Amino acid sequence: MTTYFDRNYNISFVEEETLPSNNLIIKHCLASYIVYILIYFLLSTNPFFTNYFNPEMQKYYLICYVLYVIFAPVIYFIFRPKSLFRSHNLEIYTYFVNIFKQIFNKDTIFKKDYETVLKSFIPSYVQKQSLMLIFIKVFFGTLMFSFLLANMHSIYFNIKNFILISHNFTSFIFLKSWIISKSERLYGFMILLLFTVDLCPFVTGYLTEISFLNNKIRTVDTNIMGIIFCLMCYPPFNNITSNFLGWNQNNSVEMPDYAVLNWVFRIIGLCFLTIYAWASVTLGFKASNLTNRGIVTKFPYNIVRHPAYICKNIFWLFTTIQLIILNFTSGNYTFHESLLKSILIIISYLFWMMIYYFRAITEERHLIQDPDYQEYVKKVRWRFIPHII
Repeated sequence: MTTYFDRNYNISFVEEETLPSNNLIIKHCLASYIVYILIYFLLSTNPFFTNYFNPEMQKYYLICYVLYVIFAPVIYFIFRPKSLFRSHNLEIYTYFVNIFKQIFNKDTIFKKDYETVLKSFIPSYVQKQSLMLIFIKVFFGTLMFSFLLANMHSIYFNIKNFILISHNFTSFIFLKSWIISKSERLYGFMILLLFTVDLCPFVTGYLTEISFLNNKIRTVDTNIMGIIFCLMCYPPFNNITSNFLGWNQNNSVEMPDYAVLNWVFRIIGLCFLTIYAWASVTLGFKASNLTNRGIVTKFPYNIVRHPAYICKNIFWLFTTIQLIILNFTSGNYTFHESLLKSILIIISYLFWMMIYYFRAITEERHLIQDPDYQEYVKKVRWRFIPHII
């Protein structure tokens, strides 16, 4: 069964015993140069991406592009990786060249053979996988790297302020008092840090696909429902869902009348957010959306199959509960107003929880093609909560 999967689905499976020829290496490099420079122009001119592909990121991209142009051919000619037989960039280049040839083929035009032209737009299985893969890398890679840079700047700013302020104190007692008085900032910093830890594996996952890192992509999810439920969680698509039902979770809710309970909820939420970040670190270089890079079975993936999704939702649950309590205890609303706002908050939370539920379901429909995942499902029976869900 594994052989059947490898031969028919696994886009990184290479059966050839020979090494890539010089001609194949040159074709791959030229195709990559074209694809990557077109991606740069797409990112720098598209109205959506210009919000994320800022001048700083453009500089990093161009530096990496120049380094790739210089060193990639040298590496390929020396090591001759067999993965070049499955060159995604070459598949994409071949796909668009074939369309161009069919559209401007004089025989096709004179005979008005539009059926042949339309057929050229239908990609083969490998081409479809490669096209979806480049979309995933461009879309998610840009977003994640942009988020990571923003978070790193925020972390640097927070640490710098902490050091500057702490230098004004002459004893540990005063510094300790300052930390306690600034607990709100510390709580926000912990959330920022954990989400940054979560981002790091995904950024490296989108930017790398190397055999010795064991993160070669076996298959890409091209099912429309899987794509929709995944994209609903990211900009600009999550803005549509947020505008429809609202985004009512608030990580920094303060309940002055219930300070102890407030911090109990926060600490429990941080514990689940820590497991969420841990799950991403466990994925390591395999981390990315809508792809199968091989199965991970270490904690917390040996407890449930979707620990990140359930932990993120539980974290949101505790912030939601705090917000509902605040509605009824702040004195800013009547009872009926508080009840109505709380109902909307609950509906919003349940809606987002449903999105992540169906996201997990559609992911499994993709991954279940892999015999390794079939064995994993037998060992780890529970999706979200052991012995319950």
